[in-house]
Amino acid sequence: MNIVEDVTCGKAQLLDVRTKEEWKAGHATGAMHISVNNLLTGYVGDLDPDLPIYVYCATGARAGTATSYLSRQGYQVSNIGGLSVWQKLGGAIERK
Repeated sequence: MNIVEDVTCGKAQLLDVRTKEEWKAGHATGAMHISVNNLLTGYVGDLDPDLPIYVYCATGARAGTATSYLSRQGYQVSNIGGLSVWQKLGGAIERK
């Protein structure tokens, strides 16, 4: 399993659950952004329930909360930890 390749090829989704300010400072290329607070209110945006979701935040803590929530909603989801893990896996970062 290559997470970066799966996300790049559209076989999986990457979800950033950090704050809007953190997102703007830099995020994984190809990621969707839904803050953990918005997610916990039931907002799932354009998440596709048929594709695996990899979740990250800054350190993995908020991603863990999001992963637990999404799992209970029936999504196939994994916590990859922090944004630095995405980079270590070879994923690119963009700033907007």
